[in-house]
This record gives sequence, structure tokens and C-alpha cells, in this order.
Amino acid sequence: MARTYPPDVIVLDTDALLHARFGRGRNSPTLVHAKTYRLGSEAFTAAPVTPRFVNPAALTDVLRKLRAETGKWEKVSLLLPDSWFRINIVELPSLPDKDDEALDVVRWSLKRTIPVPPEQLRVAYTVLSRSGTTTTVMILSAMEETVSAIEAAFRSAGLNVVLIEPLGINIWNAVALKESAGSTADRLFVYVRDTDFTTAVFRGDRPLFIRSRNIGPERSVEHEIRLSAGYLRDSLAIDIFASCHVAGEGGRAIHETLATEFNTTVRPVNLRDFVESIPPGVQGFEAELTACTGVFTG
Repeated sequence: MARTYPPDVIVLDTDALLHARFGRGRNSPTLVHAKTYRLGSEAFTAAPVTPRFVNPAALTDVLRKLRAETGKWEKVSLLLPDSWFRINIVELPSLPDKDDEALDVVRWSLKRTIPVPPEQLRVAYTVLSRSGTTTTVMILSAMEETVSAIEAAFRSAGLNVVLIEPLGINIWNAVALKESAGSTADRLFVYVRDTDFTTAVFRGDRPLFIRSRNIGPERSVEHEIRLSAGYLRDSLAIDIFASCHVAGEGGRAIHETLATEFNTTVRPVNLRDFVESIPPGVQGFEAELTACTGVFTG
């Protein structure tokens, strides 16, 4: 494992959570335990950027039950749906050396792209490249009110959250570890859920484009893929991708659309490629559990 984090990871959604516990394997993590829990009553409501957390007790009660079933542990990594974040890749004309000043510049850069005041956001960023005085950064942002309330609910249950990141990025962390070291090829990543999907483009290890979109009866995944293909061809001038990795609920029709629109080989993300052993009963959560392994490899 490249990163040292607690063996427990929780994937949280609006109506349920998934708890996974990992152990060390010879070459890959071992999935020791995985179980889902329903939150019971409505804990979140829709809101701009990140859902609003309106019923903390619904989460705290489930976390206490989970700890009672799985023994004494105190630290956990937390993964949230990509759609709960805004993920931006931006070029900044300058970035101060001091962390607090740099964060202010990064936060201000979001003012034109996010429909809430930037001071209401929890913001983290990663420097992707520097050229002269220009710095390209990837920015993760979510509503501070929601993130803080979630952390407080975990603390009430006796758990300290040491990491909060999007699901899709951590699926890619796991996939990238299996790719050829030093590759500079352009690769496409798609993560499909029942309510949203994420599209990302990577050149080697560097993200060029990441976007999460909501879907529904009036906006099919296939339609959004075609729109994304046109946008990427125009904005990034990429006609051919070395590969396309698809995680989640990507059926045959989605795979065929991706292969046609992006002129590439489509490879489904398979949990068994990322862990050395799998307990029974994890069907239906392979993408999320793959994301959990990405916590340790990114």
C-alpha cells in the first residue's frame, strides 16, 4: 500500500453507507469485510453543489451500530459521490508560496464557476504543473456546512475522519497503479451510477478534464457520452484514446457508445483485479470497493 491510512473505509451516499475493512496482501490489499447499512430516514436533501445534511442522527445511529458489530476502531477514510463535489482544473497566473495565501487565490478562482460564495466551500487543491509563473491546479470543493456536519456526526459515533475524497478519483487511483509506469498516453475514465456519471481524461498520470453530471429519464448516459465526446474533441483535440476504463453500472450499450464515439478499447473495472481476496456478498458494489482500494494507492 503506497499510502498509510486506517484499514477502514466508508462510502457514504444520501440513503446508505458501505463499510469496508482491508488487510495487507502480498501484492494487493485483502478485502476482509464489506457490508451496507441503510440510513433509515431522510438524512440529506438536494442543494447546490453538495446535498444538505438535515438529519445527523440518521447517520450517527448507523455508525454506532456498525462499530458495535465490527469491534473497537476510531479512524476512518470517507468517500463521497463525485456529484457532491465540484472538480475544477484551472490555470492560475500566480500562486503564492505561503499555504494560506495560496488557498485564498485558489478559492477566489472558483467565484465565476460555482453558484455559491467561495467562502462557503471546503477547498483542497493539487498542483498539476508549473510553467513560468503559471500554475495548473486541480481543485476539489464541497459545501463546508455539509462536510463539517458529516464530520461531527462521525465524531459523535466515536470515529475520526482522516480523509474525505470523491469516489471516482479513487477508482482512478486504483486503475492508474495497474497501468504502465511512465506512460504518457491519453486515457479515458467513466464511472456510471444510477443518478450521475463522471467522465475524466488523463494524459499519463495528469488529469486534463474531469466532470460529473446528473442523469435521469430525460438525460440518458449514452446521450451525455455523445455530448462529452464532441466537447473533448473540440476542447482537447483528442480523437483517439489508448484505452477507456468503465466502472459502475456500465452495460453493453454504454460500452458500445464509448467505443464508437472515442475510437478506443473499452475495459470494465473489475474488483478482482485490485484485491487479493473477496468475501461473499459484495456483488453490486464492485466500483465502490475498488474506490476504497484507491485510498491506499493514490
